[in-house]
Amino acid sequence: MDRSGGDSDAAEAIYYAQHYPDYDDVHTTTTTLDPSSVAGPTLSFRVSGIVGLCITGILWIIVSWRLLYHYSGWWVKCCKSRREQQHPNNTGQEILGEEPDSDIVISHLRTDGFTMKRSLHIMLWSTMTVDLVGYADMVGTNVSNKLNYTLLDIVGRGIFEFTTFVIGTIHWFKVTSKARAGASEKQVMFTLLPSILILANVAVICCSIFEAVVLLAGDSEDIHEFRSTSKIHRISLIVESSGWGIHALVVSFLGRMVYKRIASLPTFSQVRSRAKRNIITKMIIPIIFCALSYALRSAWMAADFASRILRPDSTFETGIGWWIGNCWIPTIIPSMMLLYSIRKRDREPGMIDGVSETLLQRINAEPQEYDDPFQSFHTLIIEDENATIGSG
Repeated sequence: MDRSGGDSDAAEAIYYAQHYPDYDDVHTTTTTLDPSSVAGPTLSFRVSGIVGLCITGILWIIVSWRLLYHYSGWWVKCCKSRREQQHPNNTGQEILGEEPDSDIVISHLRTDGFTMKRSLHIMLWSTMTVDLVGYADMVGTNVSNKLNYTLLDIVGRGIFEFTTFVIGTIHWFKVTSKARAGASEKQVMFTLLPSILILANVAVICCSIFEAVVLLAGDSEDIHEFRSTSKIHRISLIVESSGWGIHALVVSFLGRMVYKRIASLPTFSQVRSRAKRNIITKMIIPIIFCALSYALRSAWMAADFASRILRPDSTFETGIGWWIGNCWIPTIIPSMMLLYSIRKRDREPGMIDGVSETLLQRINAEPQEYDDPFQSFHTLIIEDENATIGSG
């Protein structure tokens, strides 16, 4: 008797028993896995969990650092305000102007309260935390159960991650709107497109909640069976695929709009190369990578939906292509791009140490119509560079 052949058969039986609940009943005949029914070689849940845990752990550390960085300015400001109230004669503030009783005082460096940047960091940190728990459970159990499936696929990617990236896109629209677009463009594009994203976000959240309720309230403990037979799972797949596809189109349109407006300016060729690099690096490149990532996830989910219709018993969601193309890359790239795009702290105009009175008055002045349309983009870059110097 060939011992190695017996061990191979036993290992095969264990593998199929994990993925096919009816394996013991149908194994009286020869059973093989159709390579066309999986997205590449199938990964065990423990291996997938370990890889996902490492990736998510690194992202969690980075996001935690950036979260503390953005909130530390607010905390420093609050502590400074308390010290100034306790020692009003020793505030260390710089009075602008020659009059000692001048009303213009530079005292604060950071913006108060919850801003869009801080909210985005909180959402991204929450997403990574949920994913960490889900991957940890997958590593410990070596199965896809209700807990880790709900945390990873429904709550993590379906609710938190989609919402986080929508907030990031809306922040980009907000930044772009400051570049003095035409009145009609402000009223239509900067209102319509974010509204479409919000509606898509609501649809994805509702479907995710319904899927979680049906899964947790159901009697079936087998996730493969739930994916194969559940109608709500198919609905969630097509809704999420549509949502990510819409998101990719909106981000692509935003990138095209920004690039077209910049490139069509008559003085674009006269702008310093450093300013051009700042615009392209901070806006165009992150937009392109995010749009491609959203489109990639949309395509994988659409392919999974099609496979559920054509071959309900396939193991499409266990292939290495699914993990890389749908789970890991569309999470890593947008997260890093958004973190880079919003890396600077929020600041209040006219509250930066060391600015002159003339510059302070010009910043606080009413908005002016520039003869050179690129002036608005150039002003944003100058303010960004000043913010970098101030935080150094």
